[in-house]
Amino acid sequence: MKTSGIFGAAAVFLLLAASPAFAANECPGASQMPWRDYRGGSLVAPTPEERHDVIDLLSQYAWTMDNRDFNGLAALFVDTGQYFHCDPGDVNAVLAISAGSLAKQFQTMFANLAATNSIATRLLSNILIGKREDGTFEVALTVQVTIQTIGVSAAQLDYMAKIYATIKKDGDLMKFLTLKVAPFQSGIQASAR
Repeated sequence: MKTSGIFGAAAVFLLLAASPAFAANECPGASQMPWRDYRGGSLVAPTPEERHDVIDLLSQYAWTMDNRDFNGLAALFVDTGQYFHCDPGDVNAVLAISAGSLAKQFQTMFANLAATNSIATRLLSNILIGKREDGTFEVALTVQVTIQTIGVSAAQLDYMAKIYATIKKDGDLMKFLTLKVAPFQSGIQASAR
């Protein structure tokens, strides 16, 4: 956990000073349980092919973030797509970034990881996928993010979060309309989001 503390104060400053917008009511509140819609709710099961395509997009997101390919990250979103960072129980996003601003924002926020020769790794699990009548997909999953300084330390848990995404087919590819990262604890820094 010590590694993540290194990035704390500077990351918060960069996060707040550089954020293009704060969003209102974009995050699940404390009493909301959006995962309930996936079974017996308003969503239907995707076909096996659709499920594969959605999971492939999620895997591309994890690998792109882990390798700090922020130009590639923007390509995973539709042009009007948005990324939101949430605090637990707060319906207002702490950070909202448009798809077009992702590369620049994340290069700044992740500079400390690069400077210390550290890597972040995301492990995705508990993936729920539901399809809406309009053809978009709602996704809920859990992510564990670890940080490791190469050649110095073992991987350490940085944080765990819920991720909620709305995904649609854009031509032949699945892309994010929205991606909401909601850590299980307040005040998660920008170090490895």
